[in-house]
Amino acid sequence: MLNNTSLTLNRGFKIRNFEEDKIAILKRNPGLHFEGQNKGTYTLSGNYYLKSDDGKLIKSFNIKILLQKKYPNVVPLVILLGDELEKTDDNHISKEGIICFDHTYNLNKIASGGLRLYDFIEYYFPKYFSWVSLKQIGKTEKLKEWAHQDEGTIQYLQKKLGINDIDKIISFLECYLRISKPSRNERCYCGSGIKLKHCHIDAINTLRATSKKELQDLLYKINKGQIAF
Repeated sequence: MLNNTSLTLNRGFKIRNFEEDKIAILKRNPGLHFEGQNKGTYTLSGNYYLKSDDGKLIKSFNIKILLQKKYPNVVPLVILLGDELEKTDDNHISKEGIICFDHTYNLNKIASGGLRLYDFIEYYFPKYFSWVSLKQIGKTEKLKEWAHQDEGTIQYLQKKLGINDIDKIISFLECYLRISKPSRNERCYCGSGIKLKHCHIDAINTLRATSKKELQDLLYKINKGQIAF
């Protein structure tokens, strides 16, 4: 949904484990409560309050947050329980209520480096719920978002690689998938002739956080003409 993603926050305190994460979240978000842990999955639920800069309530959203195993190296699953928003692709919400805050590849990369739930909520919730609230009332002229599903993945790769040509993107992914451990000093897969470390190393580091099977599935769909460009 968003062009620029950075979870660098000046929160002014450390979060070293889930217990500290939970305390910070509940203090900051009085509408949420901790339900507990079941088979390694932490659950929070309740209301998220979208507020204006001066602290006035704009709207409340009834949600559930599931933080599955591998914390802090996992992307939270956020489900809209209420009917405050229509559950459609246009709002980046599945029919089951699962909210898509950003592209999966981007979120996987962030989580691979360690992601505190407090930071995720502080960064993504105000942006997403403000965005979708504006969209509800038709103020969309300045809103930015990814396309939906596989089309959004193509758009994401085009932006991340700085390449619009689909054939070149296919070639890049095929080269990446053929090599078990890319070397920073090999020639970049984009065909520039430049060493990877001086070219698309950031894109490679992002792709590493997503399973190769998922990328192979994407290539299969592209080659079968199952994705519209």
